[in-house]
Amino acid sequence: MKEKSKGILIGALIGGIAGSVTALLFAPKAGKELRQDIADGARQVGGKVQEVAGKVGEQGIQLIGTVTDRAEGVISDIQAWKNKKEASYENEGREAQVSSAKDHDFEDQDVFIKS
Repeated sequence: MKEKSKGILIGALIGGIAGSVTALLFAPKAGKELRQDIADGARQVGGKVQEVAGKVGEQGIQLIGTVTDRAEGVISDIQAWKNKKEASYENEGREAQVSSAKDHDFEDQDVFIKS
């Protein structure tokens, strides 16, 4: 979840809690009724917090899955690039060996220079 969205969600949650508590405290009720309303409000807030935590957890799992898939793709691309480079270097090495072998065969022959 983006930081901005997370901040808005937390702000809304805190605002809802503060509003509920303020409404309960300023409502003209008897002490027993007020305590019952506060307890009910706390249960509702607890339920909302669990609901939000579940959604955040699900989004976190989805994000982890996305990041893992992309990382695997990048790793695969890097390995393919590495294998291509290794094959290229092996081919260049073979060409150099053939070239040096031709030079070596030439050195074994006697060369006469006429003056």
